[in-house]
Amino acid sequence: MLASYWLKTVCRVEHKRAWWQLMDGLLKQAVREEALDAPSREALVAIQEWMVRSDMVNNPTTEAASPPLQLSRANPPRETMASYLARLLNEWLPAEVARLLIEDTETAIPPEGPSALAIGRAMERLLTREHLSREALEMLLQPELLSPHSVYPADAEMMRDVVLALLGRTEAPVFPVMPAAALAHDLNPMVRHASCGGEEIQVPISEAQAWQILQGAPMHIASILVTADGRWWEPEKLQSGEKHSIVYKPGGRLRIDRSAEHARLSVPWPETRVRWSGAVQLPESVELFAREWRAVSWELDGERAWLNLEFMRVRQQAQERLRRSRPAFVDMAWAALENALALAIAQKSGEPIEHLRRTEFIPLGRALLGLAELLGRHWPPKREAVLRQLRAVRYLEAQLVEEYGRVPWKALPGAVQSNLLKRRDHREIAELVNQVFDEAQTPPLRAA
Repeated sequence: MLASYWLKTVCRVEHKRAWWQLMDGLLKQAVREEALDAPSREALVAIQEWMVRSDMVNNPTTEAASPPLQLSRANPPRETMASYLARLLNEWLPAEVARLLIEDTETAIPPEGPSALAIGRAMERLLTREHLSREALEMLLQPELLSPHSVYPADAEMMRDVVLALLGRTEAPVFPVMPAAALAHDLNPMVRHASCGGEEIQVPISEAQAWQILQGAPMHIASILVTADGRWWEPEKLQSGEKHSIVYKPGGRLRIDRSAEHARLSVPWPETRVRWSGAVQLPESVELFAREWRAVSWELDGERAWLNLEFMRVRQQAQERLRRSRPAFVDMAWAALENALALAIAQKSGEPIEHLRRTEFIPLGRALLGLAELLGRHWPPKREAVLRQLRAVRYLEAQLVEEYGRVPWKALPGAVQSNLLKRRDHREIAELVNQVFDEAQTPPLRAA
């Protein structure tokens, strides 16, 4: 997925032949590196193969690049970004993935669940519909938002690739290790003060707690930690001196298994036993990655015990006033009207409007075509005529606004937009434009 979105970014820049020749040489050099891990080598080889199929070295083209995005929405408040990101990844993204797989009937869902590219496409569709500003997209990359308490690290990592592509950036910030979360939630107050240096995490503890550990008192201090990059960490030693801390070393990465009817997650457990005597007490629930999990079984693999968890529900986020992205059918309806309007103007005929599949848009399309024809004349139309046409658009829009929202500003041809902006000196025209068109996409139109 990273390779795919990196390619989208560099294709959009429209590099020349010399750049692609240089890239071809660098890729060949990188693939020969002995220290390169298998997944990285596979991704680089896939890029090479795509360049050969597309003949980018000899004949660079931008056909594979998606058009630049129109990022125009105002920023969500900074204080709501953590909740916004959590809802985006945990609530809206799964629904968009399901919608994408239903729409794409030719794509079979693999046994292991949706692919990374399917998740990436769904995330790109969500963020595109949000019309976020560049500043808002930059805020989504803030390390402090990527906590294992609130997001699944694999989703956050894929979101970073999509956001970087939307920003047109190929350099990726280092994915953060911290903050961390403890599976035993009573330890989280101490884990909040943990520090990471190299390949170890130190969790500060009090002298009394250190003394209890040395005495062998039963404590949950040995709980597994999970960090923002998705790795789990196990306690290695007690470090004493002027300050006391538990030192943790890294293990593998936790991955949600979506191949079964209910998502599952296996987490390591600090107590390793060869066998249990008597009944085994399972935790009632575990909270991780903004999800609640039900413990279903223990499993031994010869080295440690694993706790198998089954997904129960997404943990509810604080209900800040967050604007939801519009459903796909709404954007499709406005896109169809925009295309029909452009075609009607080019053909000087209302036929494309009359053939709209959503017949409820035809009256509004006629009114918008009338506005476009009025403002497209060689001589300036009378102010009263413009007001009359805008009122007609407002009246017909009222029949659709509850389900589809207001008319997107970008649905108007550029010449019509310019002519409306030139009339910002008239208060009533400015007010009508602000009432009719989507405020998230309309330039401020105020009477001078």
